[in-house]
Amino acid sequence: MANYSHLNKEQRDVIQHLISLNKNFTEIGDAIGKDRTAVSREIRRNRYIKSYYYEAYDAKGINEAVNRCKRLSNPPYVCNHCPKKSTCSLHHIYYNSKIAQEHYEEILTTTREGVNLTEEHINEIENIIVPLIKDKKQSVNQVYINHSDILDFSKVSFYNYVNNGVISLTNLDLPKKVKYKKRKKKNNNKYKRDNLLLKGRKFEDYLNFISKHPKMNKVQLDTVIGQKNNRKVLLTMYIVDTHYMLIFLLDKKDSNHVTQVFNKLKTTLGIDEYRKILRIILTDNGSEFYNPYEMEYDYDNSKKIANVFYCHPYASHEKHELEVNHEYIRRVFPKGTSFTNLTDDIVKRLQDNINAIPRDSLKGETPYNLTLKKYPKLIKSLKCNYIKPDDVDLSEKNIRGDK
Repeated sequence: MANYSHLNKEQRDVIQHLISLNKNFTEIGDAIGKDRTAVSREIRRNRYIKSYYYEAYDAKGINEAVNRCKRLSNPPYVCNHCPKKSTCSLHHIYYNSKIAQEHYEEILTTTREGVNLTEEHINEIENIIVPLIKDKKQSVNQVYINHSDILDFSKVSFYNYVNNGVISLTNLDLPKKVKYKKRKKKNNNKYKRDNLLLKGRKFEDYLNFISKHPKMNKVQLDTVIGQKNNRKVLLTMYIVDTHYMLIFLLDKKDSNHVTQVFNKLKTTLGIDEYRKILRIILTDNGSEFYNPYEMEYDYDNSKKIANVFYCHPYASHEKHELEVNHEYIRRVFPKGTSFTNLTDDIVKRLQDNINAIPRDSLKGETPYNLTLKKYPKLIKSLKCNYIKPDDVDLSEKNIRGDK
């Protein structure tokens, strides 16, 4: 398998955007925290051909296009910014962040041969691993990180053992992978935004801003709903660099209740810590986020302390990391679950358990541990709790406090 630089979706968004602005690879690399060779490899690895004759990643088609056009042999190796592309009759090659991310994830999916397990090894898995997944709703990735001494074979083999009945788990016991369906378009009249509100806050403005300020911290914002007739919703706040997710229970999904949370954070954390953590905020076009000024300003001192930006309508992939993190919430409260009886204590328990789950993307660390190191004041001020690895329990019974 190729040696990938492990770029994320946001970095690929920046690459696509800066290519369209005709920026060179050094400038693009500086914007995403990589060197120019990593940018070059990423584009050449994930560029695709737009053709009726070839599949997107058909090597023969791509090589033929490169041989016919000398421009494609030189940076940026794609037609994104080419001034002649509208009149050019040759095959075009493009770089698209969404397609590149899908291609990257597809390549990472590899099939490996399984290994034989002794009866003693199987018993160890049954006694230690199976209860963590079946009863405590821990993910396969989570138990692999915490028990690599027991699970010393590939995850593909693990799934094969489950499918073949070697391990007493079924696919229903395993957390489902996140899948996104294309959202149905709704009446656009309901989502018309004040032009003044969106000025300087569009997704393109976000990409420009983070490319100029790569060291500023980023937070993604969203809401999670229960049953359609429920007033209560969950406000989620995802700290990108440590993967930590804050979850707040709102009595109503509106801008007043969102504003209350942000005002409380300013008071609890203090303006300096607030500015440090919530410097750049990316959210969607929900009406509950229609008051960006309350998030952006410290009115006591008349200072701007944050910048709020909005994704394109119906483009949840633009804050991909938070959307993926919502899967942990849905593992406990599937779509259609009533939020009527949720309390702050329940939501806090949910938050603490999610942030105690180690991540491959953090090299086996947990969001809690990284946030404790980088933002200790946040952990202390918001009274976030540490949970031991094998005590992490995403069963609804545990989260609701019924155990």
